[in-house]
Amino acid sequence: MLFKATVTASSLHVRQGPGSSYDSLGFVHMNDVLAVHDLDGSGTWVRVETTVTGEGWCSAKYLRPSADGNAFPWLAIAAAEVGVREYPGASTHPRILQYLASVDNLGQFDRSSDETAWCSCFMNWCVERSQINGTNSAWARSWHNWRQGLDDRVAIGPIAVFERNTPNAHGGHVGICVAQSDDQMLLLGGNQSNAVRYQWYPLDGTRGNTSYRLLSLRGL
Repeated sequence: MLFKATVTASSLHVRQGPGSSYDSLGFVHMNDVLAVHDLDGSGTWVRVETTVTGEGWCSAKYLRPSADGNAFPWLAIAAAEVGVREYPGASTHPRILQYLASVDNLGQFDRSSDETAWCSCFMNWCVERSQINGTNSAWARSWHNWRQGLDDRVAIGPIAVFERNTPNAHGGHVGICVAQSDDQMLLLGGNQSNAVRYQWYPLDGTRGNTSYRLLSLRGL
């Protein structure tokens, strides 16, 4: 099991495969808690186990990863945004414009394009909607000094800050930790393959031509 998640819709299809075109196996309902075992390639559908239907697939948009207590209020807000994706070409997704508007260190052009790197903007938007001050910065590594550093074993809900390097650029990435293995972390975040989605990141290693290293976990 990757993590447990709570249903946020009044009723939610459990389907035979990862997508709305697959047949429904039945329904789960608001506040049901499901075990999440896997995710599809888009990072927006998850394979779950339920007491009613057995194993099947649900849209991740209507599931909130279950964290202990209320220590990470941004988690539910981020989960409800799953599936927001950059528009191809010159068009810009209006929701991503809202994310970009949550920081104060972008120029006018960058604030108007969903091609701007927006993982930190998304994180600021989620935190601010939790009635908490974020970093107000579009730079992912600004979160490395935010609030309180947490133990690496905190599993679901903290903000995870990564160093990110390519052959041509040095920077960072930020998202919300929802699961860990020995060498990877599953993040819920923005600008992950150009979308709000779930995606695995190396704790200290490479994916393609990009290297990642976990810097810290942050919380209240």
